[in-house]
Order: sequence, then structure tokens, then C-alpha cells
Amino acid sequence: MWRAWGIFLFVTGQDLGPSYVSEIQELSLRPPAGWTARPGAGPFVVRFSPPDLEAPPAEGDRKVPPWGLTLSHLHYRATPTPLESFSKQAKAHIEREYKGSKILEEKNLTISGRKAYRLVFEFDNTVQIKTVIPRTNLEGYLLDASFLKTEEGKYRKVAEASIETFKIVPVPLSGEETGADLRTGELLAAGRIPPAPLGERWHAIHLGNRKTGWMRTALSESGGTYAFEAEVHSDYGGGNVDATLVRGSFTPDGRMQKVEFEQSKSNDRKESWKFHATASIDRGVLKSSRDMNGVKEEKSFKVEEGVLLQDVADIFRRSMVLAGKGTYLLKIISPFGDEWNPELVEVNDKESLELDGVRREAHILFCREDRRRNLTYYVAPDGTLIRMGGVKETLSIRASTKEAALDGFGR
Repeated sequence: MWRAWGIFLFVTGQDLGPSYVSEIQELSLRPPAGWTARPGAGPFVVRFSPPDLEAPPAEGDRKVPPWGLTLSHLHYRATPTPLESFSKQAKAHIEREYKGSKILEEKNLTISGRKAYRLVFEFDNTVQIKTVIPRTNLEGYLLDASFLKTEEGKYRKVAEASIETFKIVPVPLSGEETGADLRTGELLAAGRIPPAPLGERWHAIHLGNRKTGWMRTALSESGGTYAFEAEVHSDYGGGNVDATLVRGSFTPDGRMQKVEFEQSKSNDRKESWKFHATASIDRGVLKSSRDMNGVKEEKSFKVEEGVLLQDVADIFRRSMVLAGKGTYLLKIISPFGDEWNPELVEVNDKESLELDGVRREAHILFCREDRRRNLTYYVAPDGTLIRMGGVKETLSIRASTKEAALDGFGR
């Protein structure tokens, strides 16, 4: 082992360039020296290409990535994907999409103190190396290396040495975020964010102009504790169906929260998944029990003041219109997650708006989730959700009657 370590030190010392750092993606990596960096967009963070390779595959060829090392930031927002699940899915994907490929190597490893998984296979005269480094069950980083088989000896060792330098670098709250966090903390500490109106609400889910599902929410109060339900059903056609049921309770100061989450999903290949989680926050300690399509976890850890479970945060977000215009910060954690993510919420004064064919008074909430994803909410002055999704966005959730929401779907 010491000999392999010595080789690694030699490679990193001689053949790696200065660190590439992305604060937005919260990562750093030392690419091979002399390789050209090409920044990307969305989940594609950056690609490092050797200077002396032959012409790469066409950009549109998804089976053979461009030569070099490609770094992507993955978000499994609706489908928790622990490392065990990723490895199974990766092998199934290669078997299905890369006909005639041959797996050369498969192993678990540790990179910067985090568990990781690597799969090496050859396909169509190329060698491809896929390394995934999970951050949580809902987020991870994928590093893809791709070379011609004839070039493997020249580039593989330095590419893998570069991957070994990968680090997750959490970014602290900015000045704006810190100020917004203080404002939210004051409201929570005083229990001054009353939830939206009690009772049942219905919404229709739209993908473009096509209705694809419905959402039902219910909120009640007893002895100063609030109980809620959220039921979501989406059918995108072809067997792609997603059904979720969440039940929970919380106190207005957020010190005590409980959530039970159930979800089932299926796709057009007749594959199906089931997820279940129970989670609670009680005086700064989060406990969760998770079943992620057969992969089970039990977790217990401390969380700082003001952290909200995801479905509790959904209620608090729209209730912020009752606190008045301003910028606030929500610290949100999924029942499947081990880290909270910041969401900056800008609450605007109410105005008269034409929304889904109806003129009504509404506050616009501009939200920035995890510093990367922008979301827009339209909320009535009493805290009732009118619409999630901007008027030009493809996916939207719109206030509806029960009959109109269920029309065409049943329950």
C-alpha cells in the first residue's frame, strides 16, 4: 500500500495543476496540469480536456462523453439515492444503454473522508471511469473520465489522481443571508409566524398547459400545536406516476417538529420505487428512520436553532407574508438528509395580479433554494398559496377546487 501511496504523491506533485474552486457548487479539485477548463451550466459544472487528444466525440453523443474529465453536481430532489442505490442504478443503466460494454473494475473507495463508488468500463473503443461522491442521500458529485483505449495508459493515472483531490467546501452564510437568518430567528423565537388559515386546500398540478396531477393540504390546531397533511399525486403518462403522502405536526416556534413521509414512484419501464421516513426535531436534536427503496438508515444528530423539516418549512414560507415585507432565510432539511440547505425568501408587498384567469391580491415571494435554484410563489394576504411557479415557468401548482383538481384523475 505504501508503494501505491508513493505513486499517488508523485503524480499529484508533478502532474496536477492549481485548484479549481466553485463556491456556488461548494467544491474544489486539482485538475491535471495543462488541461483546459470549460465551465458549464446546470448540473454540468466543468470539463477539463487534455491538450493533445484527437477530435472528441460529437457533443450530442451521450454515450461517449468528450475526452477528459467532466464534473457534474447531482440533485436527487424527488428521489433519495444512497450510494448503494446509485451503484445498482449505474450498472443497470450501463447494461441497458451501452450494449456490448464490458465492466473492467468496480469498487468502493474513500475520497476526502467521504464514501465514494467507482465503475470502470469499456465501450466502443473507449474507457470510461465513473466516480460518484455523495454529499447526502439527495445530493452528490459525479466525475466522469473518458479516453480512447489506446490513450488509457497516458491519461488514466493522472485523471484518477485528480479525482482523489476532490473536496466538498461548504460556504458560510453571506452577510445578506446572515441578516435574513436573524430576522427569521426572531420570528420563530417569539412564535410570531402563525400558520396559514386552517382547513383543507386543493391545487392542480400543471406541466405547461396540461394538467398532470393534484395536491391536497390540510392544517389543524390543538393546544398550540399544529397538525398537517399534504397529499400529492402526479401522472405524466406512460406509467410515470408519483404519489406522496406526508403527515406531521409542529409548534409555532419550530422547537418541536414531527413528519412521516411516504412516496411511491413508477416509470415507463415498469420500474418502481418506495420511500418511507419518519423524522423529528426536538430541542435541537434530529432523529430519523429511513427506508429508501430497501436501503435503511437510522440517524440522530444535533441541528442548530431554526432548522425546519422540509414540509414544515413549506407552511412557514407562505406564512411569512403575515410578518410583512422583507428578506428572510429558511434553513431546510429533508427527512432523508443530513445537512440543512439555505433558502433566501424575499417577501414583497401585496399587489393586484391576474393569475390563472382570476384577478386577486397576492404577495410575490422570490426564493433562492440552496443558492442555485430560483422559485416563485404567489401567496394571498392571509397566507394561502395561490400558485407555485412563475407565470412563464413550465411546472406550476395552482389553487383549485377539489372537483376541478381531481377531474380526470380520481382519488
